[in-house]
Amino acid sequence: MERVDSIFASSTATFVVLFTILTFIVSQRFQKYFYIQAKGRKTPLEGVGSYIRRSNKVASQHFEHDFKAQSSMRLHKELYYKLQHLEEYHSILPQARDVLISLFSETLEKACKTPNTGILSIEHYSRDALLRFQQKEDNKVMDMWEQYLARRKAKGPREMFITKDEAKWWLLQSSPVKYVDGAWLGHINKITTPFGLRRVVKNAWQVLSEELGDGDLEKNHVYLYRQLMEAVEPGFPAGDNIDFIDPRHGLNEAGVWKAAIAQLLISLFPHQFLPEIIGFNMHYEAMALETLKVSKELKELGYDPYYFVLHISIDNADSGHTAIALETAMEYIELIQKRDGDAAAKHTWKRIQAGYILSKGLPTAPVCSRFRKINTVLPAERERFPRNSLEAEVIRIFKAKALVSQKIHCNSRVKFGGHTITEWLAPNGLESEQQQMQFLDALSNAEPWIFKGDSGKSRLMKELSWQGRMFGSFTQSEVYAVKQWIDSLGGSVFVSDPTYYWSFINEPELSSNKAFKGLDIRVHHPVFTQLPANNILAQLLPSTTHLPRAPRIDTTAPVNWGKFLPLWFTHPCLLEHFICVPAQTTTPMACSIIRVLRAQSGFAPEESMVAGMDEVRRTESIGIVDLGLEMVKISGFMEPTCLKDVLETWKSDFGLLMLHLCQRPIENTGLLLGLAMSFVDLHDAISSLPTLLSSDHRRLLHDIAKRERDNLDLCLRDLETTPPRFLDFCRGYHLGRAEIDRCFI
Repeated sequence: MERVDSIFASSTATFVVLFTILTFIVSQRFQKYFYIQAKGRKTPLEGVGSYIRRSNKVASQHFEHDFKAQSSMRLHKELYYKLQHLEEYHSILPQARDVLISLFSETLEKACKTPNTGILSIEHYSRDALLRFQQKEDNKVMDMWEQYLARRKAKGPREMFITKDEAKWWLLQSSPVKYVDGAWLGHINKITTPFGLRRVVKNAWQVLSEELGDGDLEKNHVYLYRQLMEAVEPGFPAGDNIDFIDPRHGLNEAGVWKAAIAQLLISLFPHQFLPEIIGFNMHYEAMALETLKVSKELKELGYDPYYFVLHISIDNADSGHTAIALETAMEYIELIQKRDGDAAAKHTWKRIQAGYILSKGLPTAPVCSRFRKINTVLPAERERFPRNSLEAEVIRIFKAKALVSQKIHCNSRVKFGGHTITEWLAPNGLESEQQQMQFLDALSNAEPWIFKGDSGKSRLMKELSWQGRMFGSFTQSEVYAVKQWIDSLGGSVFVSDPTYYWSFINEPELSSNKAFKGLDIRVHHPVFTQLPANNILAQLLPSTTHLPRAPRIDTTAPVNWGKFLPLWFTHPCLLEHFICVPAQTTTPMACSIIRVLRAQSGFAPEESMVAGMDEVRRTESIGIVDLGLEMVKISGFMEPTCLKDVLETWKSDFGLLMLHLCQRPIENTGLLLGLAMSFVDLHDAISSLPTLLSSDHRRLLHDIAKRERDNLDLCLRDLETTPPRFLDFCRGYHLGRAEIDRCFI
């Protein structure tokens, strides 16, 4: 997938040299026999050499640009998949941050060429200025929509799609963006968010919750688009499936892939780029003319337009997502101004503008006029393979080895790309170009066997070397070719100069190498460490294989605040990471988890209608963290400002363990759900204690616990069909209860 600039430059250089030599031979050999026509007169062939060289220079530039474009799109596709599977591919985080900053720079550089237009026209933030700007933008869209309707009423043609085939092409090409609907907010509202910002991020999370249907699968936006795709192209893969990025699907709209990864990237570092996320949200949730047109024209062509109709209604500027996003931005910048002063607010506004421009500068849909030009030649646009001479040589090597090692690897349990070595190297397993490309792409992503750009760290090279299990099976030249190929994989994508972003926000450049040093899991997100969680759990987890409900927590003993408070403030992390990737929220269990998170964050119970701005304006929006802060105050302790304050004041190895476990929700599904259920028991117990909370807040906590238990019971029923996960649930529940019970001894 990802290939480096140096390879393509090398391949291009070889092509140019060969082409030049051929040109020279032809021009010298046939110069005296032929003439070419130029500008209406005969021209001796002595000019053909320079003519061809000029043409060759232009051709080689196009050739190199084409290779770079293909390489860039392959990287974006690869990132698209890996960002939805961070548990496996968390080593890409520095690269992901680099790409995000380059996208900021790319869109900012374009926008700043007209500095007095768009969001940049608001040099100094004020609530009135921003409200006027948004009203103007909305009016502009409505005016264009009115003009469109007038044209259509006057028998004008459809403007998005002329034919049903065009509509199908557009829907398919748009799927990378639609399958990550809501992802730009996927990682916000974490327990590591400073407590003073929790109301702001909660309002933004309200938008995400509604994108995910508030836990109702039938209202989940990605689920709705999946349903549409099933009607348009039966069997079309899900967005988080490795098959989705396979070139055979012909999803070759580079701009769409770029816009899709921008959505996945921008929320990935919510504490570093919160202003940019809020700005991105403000633009992305505004009404788009394209959505209005598509909803009308799809219906005319016989496709269900409901996905787009839903966005027209739910994104409205009065009570919908446009209004929520705008209010979130205004509340945030005014909070910064009040807390940190005018200079900080001005700086924050620049960063909000950067996020807004990123969304506006990356169009999310293809243009069907392109379909009309390429519809008859789509097969020719398939990806070239081998993509360079190194790939060709590595494939030759593995094909040769496959012929003589068919039975040798039959006992190997090593898998990559979903297949064992034996399956990959089966007879005729690498015959087609498609098989070869899939093999190389899967192998290149198989850590620790391959670390892109680092052959010295790659286990495959160690196995090919002295004392490795494959030493001698490859010749010296073959080992060197594999080494070169691995090292070639670590190059950078062709991106804009990142310094433009740093200059725009007036901050010194912070490289990703520095940004990822010394991360603190109590403060930063995401943080994947080498904590041997499994070893720790092996020592801690009870050996139970069943789930008797533990007795009610005995709260007659005094509370041990040193144990209780760090558990209380940390445990909301347990389920946060389950809903970061929209494509992974289209299951009944994920929907139940969304409803648990809503209860824990203080959202009102789910209704059949969308809450919208009603939730933003609601005064009784109190969640687990708010209740914890009340207990701290009642108990006479100094109020913490963030989770780090809590865990520095009251040390807790168990709290840290929960923070580490929650980063890997797929690996630890049953365990995390069991732990979450144990804390429902704690919520029930605290809601009955008259000394720790006010009566109103005890009632609220009781209601939260009921909503949690109802939905976790649904998850438990799902887990009961998978014995290993059910066992993990049981062990997680008893592990949590044992730790909670120690708080009252």
